[in-house]
Amino acid sequence: MSKDYVYLAGPMEDKTRDEMCAWRRKCHEYLNEMGILVLDPTRRISFHKQLDKNLQNEIRGMNVCQRIFKQDLQDIADSRVVIADVRRKSGRGTGTSMELMFAHMKNKIIILWTEDDDYPHPFIEAIATEKHYTLEDVLSAASSYY
Repeated sequence: MSKDYVYLAGPMEDKTRDEMCAWRRKCHEYLNEMGILVLDPTRRISFHKQLDKNLQNEIRGMNVCQRIFKQDLQDIADSRVVIADVRRKSGRGTGTSMELMFAHMKNKIIILWTEDDDYPHPFIEAIATEKHYTLEDVLSAASSYY
């Protein structure tokens, strides 16, 4: 597999489908127009749909979570650039933080998307390649690496 993808990291836990997918759709449209391929973890959204309150106990006993985690890490390993939604209002971000550390350890280009009045955790800022305040600026930066 080529390592020329852009991986789209960002909170998914406790998010609606639209909250998870809307900004990622914009990334797909912009980057695909430029011939840049995208790896989007929401393509595995059926897993996230399973994580409602009624199934929590059942799923904890399954290998589903480990499988999804490994697939996400493989996507990151296969990517050159990681775009990360780290806006505080976007959600908890525990999984995103783990993905970003993995990306950092794999020497990936990490582009953060935050708000002007947000202050991402200093550890996240320390491993980032760039930080931008609009999705348009994030996409422009990501495309400059191709």
